[in-house]
Amino acid sequence: MAEAQPLPIRVLVKGASLTHDISARPQQREDFIFSRVIEESLLGSGHGANVWTSAVASQPTSHIFRTWEAEIKAWSPDVVVLNAGYYEPVHLFLPRWLERHANSLKARPGPIRSRYRQHLLRPVWKTLARVQQQLDKRIGGRFFGRTVRRAGADLHAYIDRTREVGKPLVMVFEFLRPGARGRDWFPGMEARVEMMNVMLRKLVADYDDPDVMLVRIPDIIDRHLPPGTEPNNDGFHYNPDVHRFIGEEIAEEIRTWAKQYPRLAPRD
Repeated sequence: MAEAQPLPIRVLVKGASLTHDISARPQQREDFIFSRVIEESLLGSGHGANVWTSAVASQPTSHIFRTWEAEIKAWSPDVVVLNAGYYEPVHLFLPRWLERHANSLKARPGPIRSRYRQHLLRPVWKTLARVQQQLDKRIGGRFFGRTVRRAGADLHAYIDRTREVGKPLVMVFEFLRPGARGRDWFPGMEARVEMMNVMLRKLVADYDDPDVMLVRIPDIIDRHLPPGTEPNNDGFHYNPDVHRFIGEEIAEEIRTWAKQYPRLAPRD
């Protein structure tokens, strides 16, 4: 009889476009997003790895519950990486449905559809975005506190519920400030991101548990990039090398955590 092998480490990665997008255009075949880098790094160190990226552009924190039963209860991951809470600070008032419609990743061509998008939808979207840009210079992070509290309550409930299913390692992202292009279009976004980060740091600290940890993305950037180098050239999403830095550091944390579980040991 063949000798039993250790199990692969199951890793669930959740978030919005910050999770599945890369600033470079076009994305090259080996410009991996950080979840793929996690898989590559774990496999390279002898571990089995099964990494599932569940990400939807413009996904607010409240939507992470929609797939909880399939992703957590049924699949029972060993590690859950939460990159949630970055969408909320982006827009001052433009609604999610309009952004998803104007910037759809699923738009199909057609004589009527194409004219509608070119001559009506895009001009209306850009006009509203410019109005928002001017208001954002005056309002910034004011009135954003309620959104932060609601996102914090959603994350707390999600983490609590998730920890009841095998007590996985939960890794919560801290966010970078927007790049130059992001700050230009969304002048108040930097203040709102910092408000979200303050909440995330407190959320993780209140657990006071090594199985709930903060992934300090700004610190990762400081360790790997020269001062003054922009890590998100499009203003929002990570550059390819930043995805790699993040994925490799997360994989190392996972390897350290997995040492306490013989069934998740590296394979021979």
